[in-house]
Amino acid sequence: MEAGSIVLDLSEANLPLTARGLFGSDRPLEVEFGVGKGRFLLDWAMAHPEVGVIGVERARKYVELPATRALRLGIGNVRLVHTTAEDMLFRCLAPESMVAIHAYFPDPWPKKRHHKRRFFRSENVARLAEVLPPGGLLRVKTDHEGYAAVIAVLLEAESRLAPVAADEAFVGVPPTNFEIKYGRDSRPIRRFAYRRR
Repeated sequence: MEAGSIVLDLSEANLPLTARGLFGSDRPLEVEFGVGKGRFLLDWAMAHPEVGVIGVERARKYVELPATRALRLGIGNVRLVHTTAEDMLFRCLAPESMVAIHAYFPDPWPKKRHHKRRFFRSENVARLAEVLPPGGLLRVKTDHEGYAAVIAVLLEAESRLAPVAADEAFVGVPPTNFEIKYGRDSRPIRRFAYRRR
C-alpha cells in the first residue's frame, strides 16, 4: 500500500464518496472531522477493521502524519482527505452514507466576531442529520463550555436526531490527543451523542 492510496485526491475522486470507490468493497463508512495527529482515527480503525473510516483535516501536515502512521502499521481501512469539514459534508458525502460521525474538539473560535466560523451551525447540523441513515450515530466532544452550550441547543433543535446517553455511546471510544492533554490538566470535557431517528 502506498501513501497515495490512503490520502485521497478529491480532484480525481468520484463524488459522492462510496465504500466501493474508497475501499473496493461494500462496508459501513464513518467519518471523523478534524483528525489532528490521528490518534483517535488510527486506534478506531484498528479496533474496527470491518468499517471504512474517512479522516478529514484542513491542515496538510495533519493529513500526512496519520497517513504515514497508517502505512507503517498496515491499517488498510483508513482514507484521509485534505479539505474543510464543510466541503466534505456538503460536496463529498451522500445522504444516509455514514453510519457514524465523529466530531471531537472542533475549534471553538471563542471571540464573538469569529463565531460564524464555527462548524456547529444550524445548517451544518441539518446536513449531519441528513448524512446519517436511521440509527446512525453522531458523537461530539468539546472542552469549551460556551461552545458546548451552543452545540447542545443546536443538536436538541434538530428533529431528526434523538439524544443517546453519552456513557453508553462512548464505551470503547479511544481518546484523542487533545483529550489526553486536557485530562492531565483536569479540564472538564462535554460529550454529546445523538442517533438519527
